[in-house]
Amino acid sequence: MGVTLTTWSCGHFVQQKSPRYRTEAEFFAVVTQDYWILRESADHDLANIATEHHVASPGACPKCRQEPTTAGVWHQRANGDIAILRNLHEGCRACYVEIGANYHHLDFSQKARFAYDDMCATAHAQFWISKVPRALDPFFFPVTNISRLYDEAQHLIDTSDDKSHEDIQAAFVSINKACAELGRIMTSLNDVIYAVHLMFEAPDRGKGDAGWHDGLLSRESMICIPKAMAWLARMDDWQEDAVGALRDLLKG
Repeated sequence: MGVTLTTWSCGHFVQQKSPRYRTEAEFFAVVTQDYWILRESADHDLANIATEHHVASPGACPKCRQEPTTAGVWHQRANGDIAILRNLHEGCRACYVEIGANYHHLDFSQKARFAYDDMCATAHAQFWISKVPRALDPFFFPVTNISRLYDEAQHLIDTSDDKSHEDIQAAFVSINKACAELGRIMTSLNDVIYAVHLMFEAPDRGKGDAGWHDGLLSRESMICIPKAMAWLARMDDWQEDAVGALRDLLKG
């Protein structure tokens, strides 16, 4: 069952489970009916529930249609939303490098056990197979777009007239798109989180025995260490964070 993010030009949004495809009119009829319930958890849901679809309405939400507010309030709301998106963007980076570090900290036997498991394919591609620099990897396009979009919104806010709803609405277009991109990267992150957890739960051959043999690195370590180094190399501007995450695990 997919989750649809519905956004309005006033900056308010809700998320709703979608058991089946509906026309836009049918969807908005249900969203409007449940709006007051959905709004209660909307901010929390945005940071915790991955979305699959985005439906953008050109008008204001039921609340803002019923209780019109000044452009100054919209201006403050836009700045608040941008700050939230900045924090969530940083959270995505921290989450990704932590998952990658945990993947490389797994015993080789745990990774090999799930080498051909479809549920682990994305994790293996990201942390073991891919040689594509982070900036060029489609996996990261949503999180890159979040940064670009909230920067666009911030520029519109900084150069707009506080007294004009129209100026602020233009910023909310970028903010709403960034919220949709957040749902996409969260879907991808959830896939690799699940995969690494699945591998972690599998029995290993014992890290203490597998790392060294007669004072020399084991064959497994000779395979795994270059793979970890290759992953760090392709992280570009995230490399320092990735190194730190790996170092913290090795200390433990």
